[in-house]
Amino acid sequence: MSDEIIAKVFRYNPEKDREPHYEEYRIGAEEEVSVLALLNRIHNEIDQTLSFRSYCCGLQMCGSCLMRIDHRKKFACITLVKPGETVTIEPAVYPDGHIKDLVVKMKDQE
Repeated sequence: MSDEIIAKVFRYNPEKDREPHYEEYRIGAEEEVSVLALLNRIHNEIDQTLSFRSYCCGLQMCGSCLMRIDHRKKFACITLVKPGETVTIEPAVYPDGHIKDLVVKMKDQE
């Protein structure tokens, strides 16, 4: 088993990019980790330009970490990825209400 996780992350900054694209990150990992923790590691250790909501209620109630993970809507705070796996991470809602990268407008936002 590999000691890294490959994350294919949706990237799109409407102020700079013509089209959305995916960026691939390789993150060292010795044990399974939540997608939200993985995104935090990418942001803190590799690419500080990555935008996502990092708040975590841990109860699947706030919905701020709801994303499409491997093409299915899941909560990033509780979805686990193991070393050796590849995970695709996309915004939960696109293109309606897209702000930047993995950040989308929440229902009560205008």
